[in-house]
Amino acid sequence: MTKYFSFLLLSFSIFGFSQKTDSDYARSVINQLTSESYAGRGYVDEGMNKTAEFIAEEFEKFGLKKIGDSYFQEFSMPINVIKEAKLKINGKELKYGVDFLVDPGSKSQSFHSRPIYYFNPNDFVNSLNKESDFIDFIRTDMLQQKEKHVVFPPHHFEVDSLNQYYKHWPHFYRPEENRNRAIFHFSKDKLTASLSQTEQSFSRFFVNDNFYSDSLNIDDYLIENDFIVSYKTKNIIGLIEGENKDSLILITAHFDHLGKVGNTIFPGASDNASGTAFLLELAKYFSQNKPKYSLVFIGFAAEEAGLVGSKYFVENPLVDLAKIKFLLNFDIMGAGEEGIQIVNSSIFEKEYALLDQINSEKKYLKQIRKRGEACNSDHCPFYEKGVPSFFTYTLGGPGHYHDVFDTSESLYLAEFEDLKNLFIEFIQNL
Repeated sequence: MTKYFSFLLLSFSIFGFSQKTDSDYARSVINQLTSESYAGRGYVDEGMNKTAEFIAEEFEKFGLKKIGDSYFQEFSMPINVIKEAKLKINGKELKYGVDFLVDPGSKSQSFHSRPIYYFNPNDFVNSLNKESDFIDFIRTDMLQQKEKHVVFPPHHFEVDSLNQYYKHWPHFYRPEENRNRAIFHFSKDKLTASLSQTEQSFSRFFVNDNFYSDSLNIDDYLIENDFIVSYKTKNIIGLIEGENKDSLILITAHFDHLGKVGNTIFPGASDNASGTAFLLELAKYFSQNKPKYSLVFIGFAAEEAGLVGSKYFVENPLVDLAKIKFLLNFDIMGAGEEGIQIVNSSIFEKEYALLDQINSEKKYLKQIRKRGEACNSDHCPFYEKGVPSFFTYTLGGPGHYHDVFDTSESLYLAEFEDLKNLFIEFIQNL
């Protein structure tokens, strides 16, 4: 009987039936937002705007008040949408997001048979010893690359600034020289996707270095882009009135992600379906438990394109920024088995001390790491306007980021309830 009971305990642990379990509501939100129907919450198939509608429906379900006559704050923005991308090298059809990506600013380009010019990273770095050598290198490079596909071999320089030059070298080629040819940048680095609000003059592929050789054959490629000058989208804002209506606490998270290229979806479970679920969990709780201060919940659009939604809100505020007592921004809220890290916590030490005290007393999380200021999420535009703010993200987990592997299945929410309880108590004691 003892052996059988031990086996049951082990089985429960292995299959996730431990005391720390996922929040059912949070998991359902993450599953929904990472599903195919939301198309990666980007600019293809209206994925981002479908997400905004879903969050507004949840706000209404929880009884959050509108500020004005709508939950939405609409705005427009430019965006370069990569709709399709294909690449075939040495007879092998490569997989988007797994084997290759394209530069998010790339323009449409179809296959043209061209000779290949190999950029030489060793000649490049050696030319930096003398100004005359560098000028000669540029002159040679500019002549040899004309009317050819350009290949940048996998190479890592010891000086990081040289790596940046290497990556951005194609920007020096004249726009007219980039017609009917593509640029191929091979790298050992993880393929990390991104977005662009501008359209470049060139079409560039970032390719896993496993496919590099000195005898490359570019068999086929395709990029289809759509540069949208004025894409219409929206932030979502809801209010829960507190006992003290003179001050506000803002709770924010971005709900967009990188969208879809062809049939490849970037699900964005950790970044930031998890933060969106966390925001909705707090909205659900405080809709049933009146807070000390009035709470404003904001879901921001277009964070991945450069904090566009939060910048727009700060420049066109729907609340008095001077009344904001504190802002809590949540971005990447899955995992947490290694604790959390908080941007601005070394600046707002009183608030950090309160949060750390609650955590020490209740033993919610393993640790709360301090960090200084960083303009890396939607807290930043507010902080730059003098609004005291934290940006919280979790530590641990598989670490999938801006890739096709950031799925709901890969996201373990073991600390989600503890995170929620920690911040509920913090909000009530601010």
